[in-house]
Amino acid sequence: MRKDTSGSENITSVAALLAAAFFWGTTFVAQNLGAGNVGTFTFLALRSILGTVIVSGIIAIRKTILSKEKESEETKKQSFSSVLVAGICCGICLFLGSALQQYGIELYVQDNDTAGTAKASFITSMYVVMVPVLSVFFKKKPGIKVWIAALICVAGLYLLCLSGGMRFTRGDIFELLCALGFSLQIMVVGHFSERVSSLMLSAMEFAATAVIATVCMFIFEKPDMASVGAAMPAILYAAVFSNSIAYTCQIYGQKRVKPAVASLIMCLESVFGVLSGWLILHENLSLRQVGGCMLIFAALLLTSKET
Repeated sequence: MRKDTSGSENITSVAALLAAAFFWGTTFVAQNLGAGNVGTFTFLALRSILGTVIVSGIIAIRKTILSKEKESEETKKQSFSSVLVAGICCGICLFLGSALQQYGIELYVQDNDTAGTAKASFITSMYVVMVPVLSVFFKKKPGIKVWIAALICVAGLYLLCLSGGMRFTRGDIFELLCALGFSLQIMVVGHFSERVSSLMLSAMEFAATAVIATVCMFIFEKPDMASVGAAMPAILYAAVFSNSIAYTCQIYGQKRVKPAVASLIMCLESVFGVLSGWLILHENLSLRQVGGCMLIFAALLLTSKET
């Protein structure tokens, strides 16, 4: 954790990252359902457009509630150009990670890979290792505890998400690339989060992602109203809970938590995904998966002093 922050701020930041992990974990099912009806860019464009509208609406409401004095104080801290640059950089990384992830899930659906959702969850969470590596290049070298925790976390994710030996498929390739995209997004958010408003950065990030995804949608795909209508419940869930809430929580949480430690907290999305399936869908939860959860929690406890 960065210096000069109170205990309450630390708790709030960690809670925000935990909330992000929870909503991302439950969104894998929505993405799987959406992939059966619309293409990658259509799904991403619509969820990003809706996410931009929702967060922009919150900003507008908040602006009317804040006093002019508080509003002017916030405005002084940032300029539109700084928010624009930050949003575009974060949006490009988010587009890469999200598009590659959704396309990988789409390939799992096409190949009838019954373990697709679990593998997507596992491979995506490989950012827990990639982020500490990238941190070195950003001059934020993580401590030895973070490296050990990352390796323990990978072992826990394997036990949690995969029931046996993993057969490498074409979907796995795109999920691995997606992990790199999200790793870059985590690093870039960590760089800009202290400089601009969380809500403003979130809205601009979604807007940049929406523009790129929409252009790709019209070039590579031919969406129709019937398929979009069928996928709309999944798109709405992703837009509201994954985009509007989770990514905004991520930006807020990373204001005070180092990227490498933040990635460890956010990898709990896999745990929340499995637990929600057990509680809501009454899926089986094996001792192997329980062991995986315990390893991941052990990894987080190892780095608790870092936060």
